[in-house]
Amino acid sequence: MRRLILRLMAACLLTAAVPVGMAVAAGPLAASATVCGDQYLLALADPGQIAALSPQAADPWLSLMAGEAVSFRRVRPSAEAYLSLGVGVVLANGWSDHKTLELLERFGVRVVRIPLVERFEDIEAVTATVAEALGHPERGAALNGAVRRRLAAVRVENAGAGRPALYLRPGGGSAAAGTFVDEVMTAAGLTNRATAEGRSGWTGYDLERFVLNPPELLVTSFFESPDRSLRRAFGEHPAFLRRASTTPTVAVPGKSWVCSGWFLIEAAEALAGGLRRLPPSSSPDRGP
Repeated sequence: MRRLILRLMAACLLTAAVPVGMAVAAGPLAASATVCGDQYLLALADPGQIAALSPQAADPWLSLMAGEAVSFRRVRPSAEAYLSLGVGVVLANGWSDHKTLELLERFGVRVVRIPLVERFEDIEAVTATVAEALGHPERGAALNGAVRRRLAAVRVENAGAGRPALYLRPGGGSAAAGTFVDEVMTAAGLTNRATAEGRSGWTGYDLERFVLNPPELLVTSFFESPDRSLRRAFGEHPAFLRRASTTPTVAVPGKSWVCSGWFLIEAAEALAGGLRRLPPSSSPDRGP
């Protein structure tokens, strides 16, 4: 530990080598350790404030703002890397390495741990906290106002019109009451089948149940991702593919709700847009 502390102290001394252009931003230099933090940093900070993003920031399957991220440095999260860049703020989350975050705080870095919240109202509070930490509270207020207006339009449209729908990921994972997926589905006017069945939280479906009692409508995400580390046995099974091919489906880009944040409005609008393009609801015989 003593050796690590000495390395970190040396990293702090290297701060003087950070390009001068980074120091002229109105707020503190900042870095993000997670893809969710990337979206906040890119949306709220001055370009000159952004010292580093997460390694996944430019991944178009995971990062909504991947196009903007390509212009910035991306580093593997570590106290040494952040201190050598002279950052004053690091955006992290509950899954970030606790020792790294604690070390950063010992060296005076402000660590903002972005929580996994489930409601749009709670996301507003997170946005305000991050914006304040970056020195731009007015931008947080403006972003919250814009999201609120867009969300109101989605709710008024009520594209789902109460239709029951089931959310699925490639491994059979689903989501019920108490998740941000359920929040988005409800905002778009859908009745979440998992919630209607009395489930809560992040849940799942087995293949037999899906085939014998298929949903009227599917909401899917991550099926097109090239990431082969995802569990896919469910989504690639011939029985699922046959049933899904006859089930109306709306695919929501995974990058729009890879976690909860201001960008969930993108998921809500994508879902509403997909519902808008579906044929009118009908309930034909859906026997096996």
